[in-house]
Amino acid sequence: MPQNDTVMHTLKQKSPLIVELVGLAGAGKTTLLRALSQRHEEFRVETDLEIRNRGHLPIFAGHVPFFLSLLRHSHRASGRFNWDEMKAMVYLETWPHILQSQIARSERMQNSTAILLNHGPIFKLATLNAFGPQRIKSQAFDQWWQAVLEQWASTLDIVVWLNAPDEILIERINARDQRHAVKGRSEAEAQKFLTRYQKSYEQILAKLTAYGGPMPLPFDSSQASVEQIVDEVLRACHYRSSLLQAKYQEELTKQ
Repeated sequence: MPQNDTVMHTLKQKSPLIVELVGLAGAGKTTLLRALSQRHEEFRVETDLEIRNRGHLPIFAGHVPFFLSLLRHSHRASGRFNWDEMKAMVYLETWPHILQSQIARSERMQNSTAILLNHGPIFKLATLNAFGPQRIKSQAFDQWWQAVLEQWASTLDIVVWLNAPDEILIERINARDQRHAVKGRSEAEAQKFLTRYQKSYEQILAKLTAYGGPMPLPFDSSQASVEQIVDEVLRACHYRSSLLQAKYQEELTKQ
């Protein structure tokens, strides 16, 4: 049996790992996500929180008071949150519990190797940290930051951090069809934006690690091929799963 097939066979029938792919635009997240999900059906791509999804409506309804509290400021400059930011905050608060509930109810998810998150918690935290209203960095939100960081530090099993030199990221952003904040902008503007985002990612990843979260698995997508990254992610999943299984067995022996 080939090495990768052995890895996949070993991981079957176990609770799936929660894996987030993070990185700046153009780093190759979508390409890697597609490669993992197409090459190995045991990798399941998890959807985002959407108001158009009827199953998610109760989540939004339950957070109406929270939304209203965030809308108290009438102007953006004084701390008003936009819709994407409010939705991100609800996701950050609720999604770990929703994931665990879905896994408990779904045999298909239980038999998955990993649940892949794209534009997941680290992306949302880094975006809020870099571009959210100043109000979110005030003392009033200290407890909120601590709660979501602790929650996601204990939820995430692996963080795959993709990166590439700024000039390559800018070239990729300008070449693709998707809209982006710096697409078509000057190189100086684009680099300023990317630097701000990169710094925010680094801050969030450091805080997650400080709260006991996984160390990021870094890749330079301008140097490593998609196939090489996929192989490394598989190995990381196998190693992490083995550690969790050993910990579980240790806990059983203590009972």
